Amino acid sequence: MRLHRLVDTFDDRADRCRSQSELGELLSETLPDLGFEWFSLIQPLWFQTPHPRLIKIDNYGDFGEQFVARKYYLNDPVIIASQRASRAFPWGRLATLTALGHRQQDVLEEGRRRGISNGITLPINVIGEPFGLCSFATTSGLLPSRWHCRAAVIIGASAFHEARRICNYPARGTELPVLSARKLDVLHCAALGKSDPEIAMILGLSRATIETYMKQLRIALNACSRTQLCVMALRLGLIAF
Repeated sequence: MRLHRLVDTFDDRADRCRSQSELGELLSETLPDLGFEWFSLIQPLWFQTPHPRLIKIDNYGDFGEQFVARKYYLNDPVIIASQRASRAFPWGRLATLTALGHRQQDVLEEGRRRGISNGITLPINVIGEPFGLCSFATTSGLLPSRWHCRAAVIIGASAFHEARRICNYPARGTELPVLSARKLDVLHCAALGKSDPEIAMILGLSRATIETYMKQLRIALNACSRTQLCVMALRLGLIAF
């Protein structure tokens, strides 16, 4: 099948999938035409807290179970690199995105031993949702043609989009709160670890004013603590570093 038709056909069929397992079956069926043998769609938070609303679809079989049992996800360079990339990357570029220490090398070597030798990964970062990634891998040390890799990236993006739909994302159904520039300044200082007195000194405001702003910020973001407030602000893209 020509690659453009493969992409269009996948989109049409993926739109009709109603479960993660159904989407996984469609991906498995599509792999041979892409020139890959393995795939994985994952929100790595699933490894720490498995939940039906978190995405985990793959065909890794026994290696997937071992990956979880031995906590390889803590040192998987593909997961680490995905948090530092804004576009799809071949695994041959891992060393340019993250340090490959002995623990990272061990994970890669175990994958190669199981026949997962090379691959390409698409990072998925949506504000307010756990980050994710889609990977396609091959038993060969060589990737398929660049056109097959590009088709895989398009299909991976489509698959993750449909997986998010199946898991009832987007998670945030309400609009972002509208915050004044001054409140954003306070929020940024708090995220840097500054105390209320320190923020007051930095911004030239009274401590009482800062305490009022912090209370209003917690209400606006539905946060119970200072830590939760800063985490929510980061996840929603209200502040960045």
